[in-house]
Amino acid sequence: MRLEGALIKLKEIAEKANVSISTVSRIINNQGNFSDDTRRKVLDIANEYLKPGITPSRMVGISYSIAVFVPDVNDFFDNDPSSSADLNDLKEEFESYGHQFHMATHTADLSPASSAYRLLNEKKIDAAVIFDPFVGDSLVEELMNRGIPYLITNGRNYEAAQNYIDYDNRKGAYDVIHYLYGLGHRQIGMIAGPSEHLVNENRLRGCRDAFLQLGMPWMESNILMGAFDPAHGHQAVKKMLAEHPDITAIFAFNDIIAFGAMKGLAELKLRVPRDVSLIGFDDLKLSEFMMPPLTTVRRFRYDISQLIVKMLTELITNKNISEVNISLKTELIERESCAKVMVREQ
Repeated sequence: MRLEGALIKLKEIAEKANVSISTVSRIINNQGNFSDDTRRKVLDIANEYLKPGITPSRMVGISYSIAVFVPDVNDFFDNDPSSSADLNDLKEEFESYGHQFHMATHTADLSPASSAYRLLNEKKIDAAVIFDPFVGDSLVEELMNRGIPYLITNGRNYEAAQNYIDYDNRKGAYDVIHYLYGLGHRQIGMIAGPSEHLVNENRLRGCRDAFLQLGMPWMESNILMGAFDPAHGHQAVKKMLAEHPDITAIFAFNDIIAFGAMKGLAELKLRVPRDVSLIGFDDLKLSEFMMPPLTTVRRFRYDISQLIVKMLTELITNKNISEVNISLKTELIERESCAKVMVREQ
């Protein structure tokens, strides 16, 4: 349980002192090398919020050591600003409560050479978050064997009993296909992400479910998988339309892929949405400023970090919780990159 003095989050002190949350956390816990002025300013502000008899080091309550595992992909952060924003929010939320945040990369088979394996062996980890897990990921089993509480996010296994707080990626993709179908599209191409990532598999399953429910044939040749980056979208859209010129709508599995596809379509002299409708996923800020503004699926990011921190703390402290399953909604954001099917000019 948190101490009575922990009614203010470290981020409020950080804002008032004009320093980072991690700086506040280290100073309060008497860690790190900071100037006397910075240390005095932070402690003076912290003391303003404390009740008599409570020292700054007690205001953050119990500090836990949290591991966050991300995929072992070199361009993971550079090409996926949505995931980068989610991770940054998560880091700030953990640090705002005084918890130690450790991030490590891992592979699907949890190789002994991975930083994740070293982190598990070298540090005392109180709990873990698996961000963007792999298909057939062995990390969950490893954490369970070690008795470490965990949560999965950004890609869960719908068939397995796991702890997760995640967006309903399958439902989001399902809604995309129904939306395009409602506009008259029957030839739909999909520019997907990496086949080994569960978040990609979930969106693919959502598409397949919708095709089956709508009575449309599922064609593997209409799917091109690759990295979650604009280069993949740029190259894939050209290859797809060269092989399947009858395609009238394309579902890019994230907005970054869609941005690259937009460039590819322009180079092919195809207009969006008159010639080809285009839809993305994530609703990045830039999406509404594209030409035309991109129709996409919004994930509500504003509260997931708070949920993860709260529920992971509960998993550590409350041994009566056997499983955590929280599914967050997605919403189709209709803009100008999709339209009803029109006959293409020759």
